[in-house]
Amino acid sequence: MSQIDLLYRLQQIDDEIRTGKARLTVVVRAQRETEALLVARQRAEGTAGQLRQSRVAQTDLDLALKSLTAKAQRSEQQLYSGTVRNPKELEDLHNELGSLSRRRSTLEDELLEAMIIVEEAQEENTAAQVALEDNETRWAQDQADLRQEQADLISRVNALTVQRKKHLELISADSLQAYESAQRRAGTTAIVLLKNSRCRGCLVTVPENLVKWVNEGQLIHCDSCSRILCPS
Repeated sequence: MSQIDLLYRLQQIDDEIRTGKARLTVVVRAQRETEALLVARQRAEGTAGQLRQSRVAQTDLDLALKSLTAKAQRSEQQLYSGTVRNPKELEDLHNELGSLSRRRSTLEDELLEAMIIVEEAQEENTAAQVALEDNETRWAQDQADLRQEQADLISRVNALTVQRKKHLELISADSLQAYESAQRRAGTTAIVLLKNSRCRGCLVTVPENLVKWVNEGQLIHCDSCSRILCPS
């Protein structure tokens, strides 16, 4: 195998290593939590917090209503027990019962409204939790595939790296220097095929004498794009 053929194969190995590493970067980044999952978790946490607050508010109102009811019962018992005979005290107890009754009515309305809010918050939290579980399930399924692809990519890149090292033993120092120099000038694609007397890198027609030397296995650069020409 000529030096130019060896260099062309080296470029193929380098391209595959470069492609594998680029894909590996994408795969690693894809294993982060998705925006949809983050939004679903934030929504679930938000609705759970709202549900807790709603339940606390309901509990406070319920306790206040029970306390008020107990107080009203004590006042009512005192009013009708016959132990209080002073007209002024009886009037005060009667007024207090009226005030407690109005306050209890207000608390009952507020408690009913709080119960409705809790029910709505529960429904919203349940829906958010279901959406979160769906997102987590899809994400977990994707992760299994991504982890397998990551392992395959790492194995392939490592194998290619070993292959490249062995392949370099077949390439002369001058040929390798020419390859690396062409890479710096022309970019990652240092070697292009010469087909029908045209450089496949820039599509410029190559002079016949250069075509002859390329076909003989000499390292010839395209006068237009500086890439090394390889016979097809």
